[in-house]
Amino acid sequence: MCDTLVTKTSLGMVFGKNSDRSPNEPNLTLFNPATEVASDPIQCTYREVPNGVKKNAVLMVAPSWMWGAEMGINDKGVMIGNEAVFTTSKGKKNERLTGMDMLRLALERTDDAYSAVMLLIDLLVQYGQGGNCGFDKPFYYDNSFLVSDRKQAFILETSGQEWVIKSVMVQGNISNRLQINRIFDQASSQGNLAFAHKNSEPIYTFFSGSKIRQEDIASQLMQTNDIDVSQIMTILRSHNERDNQHLYEKGSVKSVCMHKSLLGDHTTGSMIVVTRNTSDTIWVTGCSTPCLSLYKPVYFGVIVPPVFTDKQASLNYWLTREYLVRAIYGGLVDENKYRHQIDMLQKKFIDGDRKLFTTNPSKVDLERFAKKCCQQEQELINQYKSKIEIVKNNPSVLPKKWAVITERLGKAVFEPTLEARIKA
Repeated sequence: MCDTLVTKTSLGMVFGKNSDRSPNEPNLTLFNPATEVASDPIQCTYREVPNGVKKNAVLMVAPSWMWGAEMGINDKGVMIGNEAVFTTSKGKKNERLTGMDMLRLALERTDDAYSAVMLLIDLLVQYGQGGNCGFDKPFYYDNSFLVSDRKQAFILETSGQEWVIKSVMVQGNISNRLQINRIFDQASSQGNLAFAHKNSEPIYTFFSGSKIRQEDIASQLMQTNDIDVSQIMTILRSHNERDNQHLYEKGSVKSVCMHKSLLGDHTTGSMIVVTRNTSDTIWVTGCSTPCLSLYKPVYFGVIVPPVFTDKQASLNYWLTREYLVRAIYGGLVDENKYRHQIDMLQKKFIDGDRKLFTTNPSKVDLERFAKKCCQQEQELINQYKSKIEIVKNNPSVLPKKWAVITERLGKAVFEPTLEARIKA
């Protein structure tokens, strides 16, 4: 489950996504530098694809066990987020390319949004999509994609190897459902009129809560003509009004900031990109639960936490903050005090970033500011070190649902097969 959005502003594009996956599934924020042409094939999550191309540098947010990524941006300003969609296509259990694999390949190999969409289609047609995408249970689905650069954006929806493309004129968002019917730009065949109606699997689509989330985000985006990053943060942190009283106990798939429920996943990572002609600001949580986490400003090519080049270091960062939010679920932390602290710090980060870009900052200036924000967020985390250690060493202090889940937190997160992850 996920939600991805994009909106055009007077300054450029604003792109955002929540990655909703298993609550124990770390989403790692990783930077991969550009590389020259290599001849060795690329081993994706389940299958190899030929190489022979130069790779762009990519900043991505990726499930720890996958080759591919949930969302990311490359050094040309191409941004992509994908969604699980539930369709009537056959063969989803066959191990082909996952939607996350295709997303990463498109970031590595293309220089603009339209080229990225065309490559996604080429990969879909040549290799197909399929294979388990669940961290701790089998989960099979097709994919939709929201693809943007600094000037244009597209929605690509798929069912098996069928597809349809729609341009985003001002703003657009996708969730865990097909939505394109009669108004579109291109399609895999003339028979793709009413694409969503013909290809949607109704039961999974309904119970995913995606219609409510999609309409909620679209409504919030339409409330202003020139949305800023603080408003995007508010959207990605938002909950369905009916969920607010039981977020930690029952959770819900109807909230954009998703909390674990019997039916669904949990928001395990979040990213926002604000584009400019000069340098973009990438806001990353580096951890789960946006409503209880800080978006930290990072800049492409600047390796400052929450951005890492090492998977283990990124995992450690994610886990530390995960133990903290679970301490909040368990009532071990004064939530009102903590929320006030992150609200004040978030405002400070946003104001600082805005002020920074009134001065035509150098890369040194950007790195200095990112490090300052990183340090201030770490100082906040350190205030709760004792609570983090309590939950880490004794999950039984949490409510039963979260105690059971937390017993397995951090185990076998790099294992590539479902069987190995379950048995660990």
